[in-house]
Amino acid sequence: MRRFRAETIPVPGEAFTLGKDPSHHLLRVTGISPGESVEVFDGRGRSCFAVLESVVDGCAVLRATQERPIVIRPKRLLITGLLKGSSFDSLVRMSTELGVDQIWPVVLSRSVAKGDRLQRWNRIAASAAGQCGRSDIPEIRSPAPLSDCLDDVPSDMVRYVLVPGSPLIERPEGPAAVFLGAEGGLSKPEIAQSVEAGFQLAGLGTLTLRAESAAAAVLSRLL
Repeated sequence: MRRFRAETIPVPGEAFTLGKDPSHHLLRVTGISPGESVEVFDGRGRSCFAVLESVVDGCAVLRATQERPIVIRPKRLLITGLLKGSSFDSLVRMSTELGVDQIWPVVLSRSVAKGDRLQRWNRIAASAAGQCGRSDIPEIRSPAPLSDCLDDVPSDMVRYVLVPGSPLIERPEGPAAVFLGAEGGLSKPEIAQSVEAGFQLAGLGTLTLRAESAAAAVLSRLL
């Protein structure tokens, strides 16, 4: 079923109007016709099924039919070195599809990429959320120094730092944070800094993965 983002989720039986951009996608790109059912989500965890009733001033008017149950799962935080080119775009997309709740890019000693593309990353995350069926969108921060991110990790989270050759990471029952490096991996001082902040050394097996592949692998294991 086609999915579109709405500002709010109405109660069943209530009519509501989509914004200009999602209406264009629904009407012009997807070609939904009156009477067809779709799903709408608000990006904050709520979603519902709805039927297209009419079009007013180019915007789709729908009527909610049934609200979907809210999915509750342990929180997952990904702290990752900033990657160059399209690699970080891929990381954001895959991490969203795998259910991560927060993505915190950090500038590391071996980071090649520079700059803040937060608006682009948010668009990629919103698109991936719509495609994969989740009703919330990960919170993505602007790139920051490692020390700032380590200080902000919630105290109730189990913490892992990915270091090749370390014991295989285990799936925790509660909330968890994972820290992985950029191209070239983490430096010894960065590993020591994370361990001092309560992170446990963890690995993914015998192979050395690209950073975006490592993110997908560890989130698959944790989720």
